[in-house]
Amino acid sequence: MDQSEAQTAPLVQQGEGHHVEWKQAGIILFTFAAPSAVMAVPFAIANAGYAGGMVLCIILTWASVAGANMLLEMKLLHPHCETLGDLGKEVIGRWAQIWGNVIQLGNFCLFMPCALSFVAQSLYSIGTLGPLGGCIDYYVWVVAGICLLSTQVRSFDNVNVFTTIAFLCAIGMVVTMVVGAFQYEHTPRIPAQWFGNPEPDPGLRLIRLASGFTINAWAYIPAFLTVELSTCMPNPVDFKKSLLLSGGLNVMLFVIVGSIVVVRWGYNVGEVIAVTTGVGAFVPGNVINTLFNAFQLGGNFVCYMLDSVPLARFCQETWAPNFKDTWTMPDILRYLGYTLPTFLVAVLLSTFAPSIDTLVDFVTALTIPWVTQIYPAVLYWKFLHGRAADNIECGLEDPIKKSEKITIALVFTIGCISFCACMLKAVGYLALDELRPSFQIGCSNWLIWKWSGS
Repeated sequence: MDQSEAQTAPLVQQGEGHHVEWKQAGIILFTFAAPSAVMAVPFAIANAGYAGGMVLCIILTWASVAGANMLLEMKLLHPHCETLGDLGKEVIGRWAQIWGNVIQLGNFCLFMPCALSFVAQSLYSIGTLGPLGGCIDYYVWVVAGICLLSTQVRSFDNVNVFTTIAFLCAIGMVVTMVVGAFQYEHTPRIPAQWFGNPEPDPGLRLIRLASGFTINAWAYIPAFLTVELSTCMPNPVDFKKSLLLSGGLNVMLFVIVGSIVVVRWGYNVGEVIAVTTGVGAFVPGNVINTLFNAFQLGGNFVCYMLDSVPLARFCQETWAPNFKDTWTMPDILRYLGYTLPTFLVAVLLSTFAPSIDTLVDFVTALTIPWVTQIYPAVLYWKFLHGRAADNIECGLEDPIKKSEKITIALVFTIGCISFCACMLKAVGYLALDELRPSFQIGCSNWLIWKWSGS
């Protein structure tokens, strides 16, 4: 492979063929964030209100589907593009490629420690394991090795079985959460509102509303996988059906499941449902708690795997473009080595980040609205203008349709609002004492730093 071929080699290699059908692609899009989203959906509905939460979910899901569809339209006309950055370079230029890689791969790199911590927290919540005691970092280290091995899936062609498992785990989380909501009462229970939340302080009420916006923003992010996943499909046009399937599942999750739990337990549910105080369902040893966290463990493990696929492939293509990509032991060990740096970053951040919740908030604000709405809208606008200019040069008329202008404007505007709301939540949860999480680095016998508020 010469240098020019190495630069255009795909991040998602397809082996002997295209193995992802549209239904499976829809499940992958849904399960990419669903296991993490399920546990936060009631909090989103509670803080935005029943009707407010549903409206937010529908608007953001539509904008995410529209943004991903814009990427797909450009991908179909530039089939050689196999990553988000490739598409940006083709439509705009080198700087757009860099921008796309930074916001997409930056999200993958910074969310991997969050997924790793979610897996560890699930294991810990099922029940403490002997010598590991109550130190969550020890659980991170225990699950880290298994998560590292998961990067060997290498391509979205190879994740069908795992995403099916993750989908079943998400369904299991939903069922156990709803059963727990009906079997256990919440004391004290503060009734939720139709719009907004009942916080008396206006500033606190606004930031709480923004937190509902944030959860909706990261619960469904199809644009992160659109170019890469459609590359693995025998008929990329069918990806449109995948978007409808996954978007519909996301809306059902928020509208039905979130509302049921909030009706039963009220506004004051935890940001993660399992930390809701005053509920007997989520105590160690309870069958609801055990099942919920077991399903969460499996689902978040696959989330980590899906995050690692494009990131690991990017590292491999950058450092070893001539890699043969076989399943011999030497190549397995080589690929393990290529993925090791991002894995070590995930482990270090999981261990030494003072608050994973804060990391999630800022990663969301700085990457998700940009990938799901802003970046696709900018690329598509440039793409349409380029197409119109080419047609005019050929003596043809190809004006940009009014509906296309409106769609681009709406998606771009929603992305900007989403960024502002997500950033407000991230900053607000640091600025206000009532919302600021506890910060800790290390455990009791090797505590480096701890802050628990006043």
